[in-house]
Amino acid sequence: MSIKTALWRFIDAMIQDAPDWRGVYVLWSRGRPLAVGHARGGKDSIRSRLLAHYSRAASAGMAEVTHYSWEICANPQRREAQLVEELGLARRTLPSAPSRNIMPAKTAWAARESS
Repeated sequence: MSIKTALWRFIDAMIQDAPDWRGVYVLWSRGRPLAVGHARGGKDSIRSRLLAHYSRAASAGMAEVTHYSWEICANPQRREAQLVEELGLARRTLPSAPSRNIMPAKTAWAARESS
């Protein structure tokens, strides 16, 4: 079961309305999924994850993000793995630099910032 929520524009005003809950999110570029990430809850919410990505919107890879979608769920890590498979995104070993989840948009990637 793929993610079944609306696509929201990847702009600050829309991200401010994202849920402050645990769950998963997908970053999109013109209808094509680029990345799946999860938020564990508490201070690590869907909104906080999206805002962290948005703060680097001009970075390599992030510049192509046009929309996002989200889903609240009980087990975000498991749901993230399901979505990666369902959306056909390849898992990659991410570099250990602080911006390790920002990969070139020309390849499929799964975004995750540890918290």
